[in-house]
Amino acid sequence: MKTIILILCVTMSLFTYTTNVDAHADLASSSPVDGAVLKTLPNEVVLTFSTTIDNQVYKMDAQNEQGESVINGESSINPAGDELSISLLDTTDGLVTVTYSVISKDGHPIEGIISFTIETEEQLTSSETEEKLSTDASSNGTSENKQTDTPTIIEPQQQVPTKSLNEIDEQPSMDMVSLADKMEFTTNKTATPLSSIIKSAYLLALLVLTGSLLWRFKGYKIPYLAQMQLIHLVMLALFTWSQARNFTRVFEGIPWQDLFLQTEVGQFWTAAIIITVLGLYIVGRNRYVDLAWLSGILIIKSLNSHAIATQIPIVTVSLNFIHLLFSALWIAGLFYVILLWKKSMAQPFISTFSKMALLSIIILTITGSIYAWLLAPSLSSLWTTEWGYWLITKIVAVIGVFILGSLIRQHMKKTGSLSKRSYLFFDSALAIIILIIVGVLTQLSSSI
Repeated sequence: MKTIILILCVTMSLFTYTTNVDAHADLASSSPVDGAVLKTLPNEVVLTFSTTIDNQVYKMDAQNEQGESVINGESSINPAGDELSISLLDTTDGLVTVTYSVISKDGHPIEGIISFTIETEEQLTSSETEEKLSTDASSNGTSENKQTDTPTIIEPQQQVPTKSLNEIDEQPSMDMVSLADKMEFTTNKTATPLSSIIKSAYLLALLVLTGSLLWRFKGYKIPYLAQMQLIHLVMLALFTWSQARNFTRVFEGIPWQDLFLQTEVGQFWTAAIIITVLGLYIVGRNRYVDLAWLSGILIIKSLNSHAIATQIPIVTVSLNFIHLLFSALWIAGLFYVILLWKKSMAQPFISTFSKMALLSIIILTITGSIYAWLLAPSLSSLWTTEWGYWLITKIVAVIGVFILGSLIRQHMKKTGSLSKRSYLFFDSALAIIILIIVGVLTQLSSSI
């Protein structure tokens, strides 16, 4: 009963007021607005994002209907790091398409497109004159068929009243870039099934390794440490390669050294690789060195996440670190139980692991709930966005872990030990499902 009450209380904490915080750098506004019809050339085009973006690697371009670039100079970023701007050539008119590619604070490449139309007073007058002439010619042609001897008379074109040169017509132009084209252009190229699977596998390798070091710190000699380190290094390399490849799709032609050394996300990748390689030589020799190493790698992982892009990063990064720490304890402990079970040596450890697993799941639920509460831009994002659907799926899986844990403890009270191995397989399956969901969630924005 206590477990059920705890599940309900913690789950309900997700359905409370949410702050307006979002991780990805989505386009918040633009000047001119997307779809506007302007009567004069704007001084500059300004894109404002929901969070700060990387100030080292970004792209912004503007093209006319012929596909020719109409930018005047290079694009620039404001000191606050949340606006891109660019000037247009004085001769720019007609349909203008603006494309942009940026890296959000949490390390995701974001690209998009807006468009607007520039119609000067001369163009409007000329266009309306041609339309008037065409209409008059058609009318006169019909009149000539009836009276061939009547001369055609064209009245002088009256001046058409125009709006203020600085006035913006918010009605979309019929020649604007189609919505389908924009949606295709702005598709998130990082949230692919393959990249999500690789991310989940990397997280599993990371948590098993760091969790094993935590259990070893408590005195449990978990085997296969060297093998786990090598697997973690391979999965880190594969994960980094998949993410870097996604970046090169957005930023075509970017040198890899610039990506790894100049961007914040690339620097996190580089730091993680260096720490991992260093761990091959120092991990396993001293438990305090092990503790320092696992803290370093988990801090890097906590920083390279949605947590760093919020308005209160010290809180969200700390929550993320604690979440990873207790995830590692749970996943590695479960891995150790399965290893010992094959050797018929699991029962002494199961009692300790059961208590730690319960504590871990409680802390994971609390930190995860607060973390989601801080990231969600609104309550409705839970049932109106892809991010929300996956989050609800994760909540259901976590509730399943609670229920299974309750059944395991009841079974152990009755029998004095864990005699059914099926409980371990169900627990492991739920853990893997949660990791897969996390692999997807970490690549999605809470606003999509």
